[in-house]
Amino acid sequence: MVSHKKMASAVLDDLRDLPPETFASKRIFEAIPHVFGGDLDLYVEWKAVLGGQIDVDPRAVTIAGSAGVGISLNPMKNLAAFHDQSDIDVAVVSAYHFDVAWRHLRLLPAATRMGLKPPQRASLKDHVNRLVYWGAIATDRILELFPFAKEWVIALSNMAGIDPTMGRDINVRIYKDFDALRAYQLQGVRTGRAYLLANPVPPTAKATRTP
Repeated sequence: MVSHKKMASAVLDDLRDLPPETFASKRIFEAIPHVFGGDLDLYVEWKAVLGGQIDVDPRAVTIAGSAGVGISLNPMKNLAAFHDQSDIDVAVVSAYHFDVAWRHLRLLPAATRMGLKPPQRASLKDHVNRLVYWGAIATDRILELFPFAKEWVIALSNMAGIDPTMGRDINVRIYKDFDALRAYQLQGVRTGRAYLLANPVPPTAKATRTP
């Protein structure tokens, strides 16, 4: 099995050499996510279980971030390789859940907003200024605010109890449609590629484990 460090090197080569659109297709949308270690059957089953528990077609579920690609595309994380403490970033395409969540955020009473924790208020501001523009709802800090929160919290807890995502935090970002998902991921790929080209020495991969 290919090690995390060797895989990260191959991904960095692709990020450097491939057009962003091709990289996104090869490493995100048409790939078995890195955390699944090349096991297609395990990936299909994992998506089926999660999709069934959150009432979303499994085909609308994608693993993004370092768990999907093998490295983080975030320059703030120095393009770090997937490692023991990495979260699992799940992208869910669901116009229904996006609209419900977006409407709920818009209609939050002022008293409820005032009672939110600082990270939650910051998340709301980020949705107003950036995320909703991209057709995305990030649930990691505000999932409890949504009508479907109970079922989703239980589902994510369940998925954190099975391989290969056992013991990891699982965060879900909801996208209005596939075009929104692709646009957002392409933005991340372009940002990561620009950082890599400006810093040609590959970042040092952190200590990792084999999924």
